Amino acid sequence: MKLSGLFKVSLVAAAISLTGCGGDINVTPTTADNSVDNSVDNSVTNPGGNSGETVTCATYTLDGATFTGEAKGVNCLYSQAFASNAKEITSSFVISALDNDGAHVFEGALFIGDDVDTSTGATIDGNGPTLSIEAGATIAFTKPESFIRVARGANIEAIGEVDKPIIFTSIKEVDGDDSTTAQIGDWGGVQVNGRGHSIRCTTAAAAQDLCNHSAEGIVSYYGGNDPQDNSGILKHIVIKYAGFGVEGDELNGLTLNAVGSGTTIDYVHVHNGFDDGIELFGGSVNLKHIVVTDTGDDGIDWDEGWKGFGQFILVRSNEYGNHGFETDGAKVDPLSADAQDLVTTVSNPTIANATVVTTGDQGADGRRTGAGMEMKEWGKAQLANMLFVNSSSVDGAGCFDLYNEKDKSGDAGVHANANKGDIAFMSSIFACGKNFENVNTPLTGALASFDVNTWFTGGDNNQLIGFADFANVLGADGVSTAATITDSQGTAVATTAKDMSAVNAFFTNAGYIGALKEGESSEWASFVAASLQRASN
Repeated sequence: MKLSGLFKVSLVAAAISLTGCGGDINVTPTTADNSVDNSVDNSVTNPGGNSGETVTCATYTLDGATFTGEAKGVNCLYSQAFASNAKEITSSFVISALDNDGAHVFEGALFIGDDVDTSTGATIDGNGPTLSIEAGATIAFTKPESFIRVARGANIEAIGEVDKPIIFTSIKEVDGDDSTTAQIGDWGGVQVNGRGHSIRCTTAAAAQDLCNHSAEGIVSYYGGNDPQDNSGILKHIVIKYAGFGVEGDELNGLTLNAVGSGTTIDYVHVHNGFDDGIELFGGSVNLKHIVVTDTGDDGIDWDEGWKGFGQFILVRSNEYGNHGFETDGAKVDPLSADAQDLVTTVSNPTIANATVVTTGDQGADGRRTGAGMEMKEWGKAQLANMLFVNSSSVDGAGCFDLYNEKDKSGDAGVHANANKGDIAFMSSIFACGKNFENVNTPLTGALASFDVNTWFTGGDNNQLIGFADFANVLGADGVSTAATITDSQGTAVATTAKDMSAVNAFFTNAGYIGALKEGESSEWASFVAASLQRASN
């Protein structure tokens, strides 16, 4: 989407007006002077659109002063007096959908809710503000270091529709300037801080509401003692070109910090992020209907004791990418004395119906080789109906890697978990040029005879079929599971999907292996098709 040329002039004019006589458009973030009455009517007849139409910009009142966006043609421009990394907005407000491909453009970060460190005696406002975003709204950021942050106790209600998603993107995609192109890492991303469990907090601290873990980027805090914490709804949203490094951290497209299961994450597409598509630090939030395309690092990454569910997850890496999934349990050996007082244990999610498709080639800009899944740091997981497809046979591009971290006994923690069934694949297929990575260090003791190939094929209906061609396994769209799968010799492969609805009501009985079935007609199929179209533009 490209906006009118009027908007390019408006950006410069607005920036100049904010800096007085100077022409520097890099306005220094400041907290607005609330002693001044900034009240204006934010419903303005659109001078750049059709006659009689209005542009409704967001507005809120804080400490007696009203702040509003400025209508510019079909768009709304928000100065750093409205939102910046020096201002926490503690009032609820609405960002509406704009006609004629209009966008809400922010010159600063958008921080919703009061971020507090409870160790100082401050308390979290459990009834914090709500940022509501209408279906079809587009939100763009002009500065790389800007990102959206939702504090503990605050909410984001971003509810799009399959044909009217909510889009978070770079100014370069919507500025109407053909000489600029949106790129990976153009802005920060979306970060949600929750009050769920994290392995970084002790049981005693959680009971006293004293969990305060520093989030990536500009200092803020997450963690608590409410696994069912509700931070809102993100549904039918698209996050593109995020991941700029802020305060030394490469931000993810969507970062979920100790977010609870009361939060809804459904129908999310992340494209061209610099770091991970979605990263979860603890919590128990569930993920459903997720598409990640061409991120610089991993598609989905979890750490710090995440224990949620996930279903219908597609990760496709053509140009960039490290792993489809990278999983960390914890940086503390769960058998050590240091782990005994923690409020939760290592990561242990249940994932069903996921597909990872990658060429395994070295990515652009010297980025790492794409691979299927790497598990490390004593993590656990139950994985059903998984399909990993990879055309490469080079080291680092394998379908699956149990990374050799050592636990207290001297054996590799993830290998021990696999051996005990705490990591298990069920009804899953690997179709890769290289199915498994080699163990980094020889296993010893009780695991000396552990063989990852034997372990996988000995699971419930798992198959290694080798790679012949993507078309042997995938449908014409290059991501859906083919109606008939054939192995590297061209022989049809019998598949048996596992019904995960018997495990938990969260899961749908899909009846197939992988994220999407070839020829499927559903809201999910429409979302995947739209996501692939966006990724190809």
